[in-house]
Amino acid sequence: AGRIHTLCASVPGKWTLMSCTQGAGLSLKWLRETLRLPQSYGEMDALAASVPIGAERLLFLPYLQGERSPHPDPNARGVFFGLSAIHRDSHMIRAVLEGVAYSQRECVDVFRELGVNVDDMTFTGGGARSALWRQMLADLYGCPVKTLANDEGAALGAAMLAAGALDSRPAVSGAVAPNGGSADAYETYYRVYASLYPMMKPAFNALTALGRNA
Repeated sequence: AGRIHTLCASVPGKWTLMSCTQGAGLSLKWLRETLRLPQSYGEMDALAASVPIGAERLLFLPYLQGERSPHPDPNARGVFFGLSAIHRDSHMIRAVLEGVAYSQRECVDVFRELGVNVDDMTFTGGGARSALWRQMLADLYGCPVKTLANDEGAALGAAMLAAGALDSRPAVSGAVAPNGGSADAYETYYRVYASLYPMMKPAFNALTALGRNA
């Protein structure tokens, strides 16, 4: 149904299943620049950690560039849902982190629906430096989340393929285990998150049509 990508793998006889959240790390960068937050990403992490799971009933849809997985929709747009006068920048930071994690959880659900056993994750890139984000993903995926020792996962993988090192495994650092109590709390908010895109899709399309008619 186009919800994820299925590609011939570089390893003969294998397939690659891929999902993509268009505005993952971009969402956090956008928030920092738009709100002109003076904090570093590490300090933003600490602010988000000061807010409870669910960001006091604030959800974020990370569709700042449309979306690819599991909703292939160029008309989708970013949304803060539940915004109220009690919310501060710390809530918005946490909502963005959680929104990206919920987006990828939707993709993991598709993998599992297709019979792909997901019991191990590796997190790479700049976002992997966030201990809070790593724990969120472990709790939402229900499996350990490791990080690569090298930040540049995609470039490292390309170099390994070019060298013909198809059976090699890059070095990883310690795994973060899921926290059952937190997982239950995230699940309640995830269900609300997952209900939003189907409800908002007609409005996204209407908004796009307004732009065409302007």
